[in-house]
Amino acid sequence: MGGRDGVPLQAFVDAARSRGVLYLRVDFTVSSGRLEKRQGMVSQHGTSNATKASAASPKTRLVTELPLWIRICVPALLITSVVLNVIALLPEVPFLTINSFLAKSLAGDYSILKVVQLLWEHKLYPLVVLVVGFSILFPPVKLILATISMYRSMTVPGRERLLSALGHLGRWSLLDVYVSLLLLLVLSKESFVGVTVEYGLYCFLGAIVLSMIAGIILHEMSRRSASAAAPMPIDHVRPLIVWAGWQGVVATVIASAAIVVIAMTFSSPMFQVDQFLLKSNIWSLKDGITFLFTDGLPLFASVMFLFLVVGPVLVMLMLLVSLYVPLPRQWRRRTYLMMRYTGEWSMLDVFSLAMVLYLSEQTNFVKLIIMPGTWYLFVSVVLFSGSVLWAERVMRRAITKRETVGLAAIWWPWGWPRRGGRGDEG
Repeated sequence: MGGRDGVPLQAFVDAARSRGVLYLRVDFTVSSGRLEKRQGMVSQHGTSNATKASAASPKTRLVTELPLWIRICVPALLITSVVLNVIALLPEVPFLTINSFLAKSLAGDYSILKVVQLLWEHKLYPLVVLVVGFSILFPPVKLILATISMYRSMTVPGRERLLSALGHLGRWSLLDVYVSLLLLLVLSKESFVGVTVEYGLYCFLGAIVLSMIAGIILHEMSRRSASAAAPMPIDHVRPLIVWAGWQGVVATVIASAAIVVIAMTFSSPMFQVDQFLLKSNIWSLKDGITFLFTDGLPLFASVMFLFLVVGPVLVMLMLLVSLYVPLPRQWRRRTYLMMRYTGEWSMLDVFSLAMVLYLSEQTNFVKLIIMPGTWYLFVSVVLFSGSVLWAERVMRRAITKRETVGLAAIWWPWGWPRRGGRGDEG
């Protein structure tokens, strides 16, 4: 069957392929002697939505598609995470030990169970639900679901949704770690108070980090197995901002503002100690990280610096790169993946909730005076989260628009109009 003006069908398909259109689905029907073309919308990942709707994804077992070292490494990470998590949650295992012969109310052990007890006594039930849910219940649930995603037969989209949700929620399990670090900073540099970091805090941090690493490995392996048969030809390289329009400008402004506010959060004083018999020390995020490094706690200093400063700034920079740097399809995909995985380790929102959690129970510990750095922290969370959500929407629309224009350019010789939808071919 031939097309209009004597153009054969195979020539049309070859032209589409030569222009680098991924997984182009074109249905041809003959109506009243005219050749009609129906386009399946091309998605960001290079697959046709029409194809997705018409063909159900088969179920596969991810473990059968993994290399041997992954099949050994991931279970080892998960098992180690389970052991460390069980140790950290034992009642007799504290996170911190506080010694004070003047302020007797501060002395004692600090652990997750004590946090839950204090919140319950003050009737802060929503915070009780958050702490119990993310710090106690979610870690073992995540390990079970990660194991299921690895060994059970699942559809590729179902596994992707599960692993993506686990990746985004996993960082919230570090909520109590940041509360412990806040308490450690507040009580540091005090003459009559001593704070000792116990092995429970190391175990809990290790359990959460190992489970997050295992989840990212599974997510990446799942993505690679799903896209192994999906070659990505080199396309015409143009920056996405060309297709994003005013929405891309808004994304740029929000991302730039987020970087500025994160820098202000890092350097501005966040709180001042306001407790009888204690020094009125003023702390900023920079001061706290520096203190942890110099006080023999480089692991926790690294956690704060990487997850609260480096990670969020890198995400914003990669977002701007994706918009303004003309990247081939393959490198744009890699940038998006790096931005997504780095975003899972960006924990400004977790630290903000830890700050709220501490302030809600500060009457049992040390009272604080809130300073501008804390408000910058809350603003940075809003800007960072809003920038990521808005930019993802903008990039999806820009990519869809670019692919649609590319398809229209292919169909133009056979009567498809360059502007708008289907027009008169006559």
